[in-house]
Amino acid sequence: QQQQQQQQQAQHAEPTHHPRPVHRGILNVGGELGRKRGLHFETHEKPGCLQNAGFIWTHGLTSSMKDEAIGGWPFSGVVEIGSVMPLTRYDARGHGSSDEGCAEGYTWPALGKDLVKMRKAWKKEKMFIGGTSMGAAASLYAALEEPSAFHGLILASPPTCYEQRQKFVPMYLENVENSRAGGLEEAMRVAAARTRPPIFMASEKGRRLFEVGWSTKMAMGLKRYCDTLEGAALSDLPPKDQLKTIELPTLILAWKTDVQHPVETAKMLHATLPNSELHIASTYEEIEDF
Repeated sequence: QQQQQQQQQAQHAEPTHHPRPVHRGILNVGGELGRKRGLHFETHEKPGCLQNAGFIWTHGLTSSMKDEAIGGWPFSGVVEIGSVMPLTRYDARGHGSSDEGCAEGYTWPALGKDLVKMRKAWKKEKMFIGGTSMGAAASLYAALEEPSAFHGLILASPPTCYEQRQKFVPMYLENVENSRAGGLEEAMRVAAARTRPPIFMASEKGRRLFEVGWSTKMAMGLKRYCDTLEGAALSDLPPKDQLKTIELPTLILAWKTDVQHPVETAKMLHATLPNSELHIASTYEEIEDF
């Protein structure tokens, strides 16, 4: 009952720092066997911002535009980029209002291809991309696919990778097994028993991430939730020798004490990407300053 009350509160939470979008639409990115797959997007911009440039932001695993806006994950303030240049945010396939796919369609390289299609549809002269966690990984794959099409990257809370990521694959698959056996309520119960990042537990906003985030997961439904986790289990960052070829100016934003978004990944990216800058937050307030 307490969990239901928390979910209801999360669903009715008011967005913060979230001005109304100036445009909403659906982009067809294709799909398996010729089936159409639509990505729901929205564009934010304020009068006087640059019109020859654009920024595309991609959210994290099991998140969405709405989830970020109501406090299910940091970076709701990313819409303020619209004060500088038009900003497009979208629900990745299988997330939020966008159409679902299959597990292979939720891998980071596949999501990177979706991001490239979004870039081609927007047709801005100078394009910048970025995202958080899964969205950061998708941005890296997009940059590798079209290295000359972008002018800069933001990689926020980059996820686990390489040997460290392999330790988390069983957790993803366990979540899928628990969900299919006992429903998303059981998956939430198991997740609630796990230790959460201390940097989140030290503030009220950080503590709310769990309840708000799980209201979004519940809204995804069992199939979408499981398929996206299976896609994550199949994913990893590009090899270092490929990362070294990305010469774009890159801002890397990380925080301490989160094992699923470890500082080690951020430091590795900073050491590998030839034109990068790294900022590491020690408190939730510092995360909000990003």
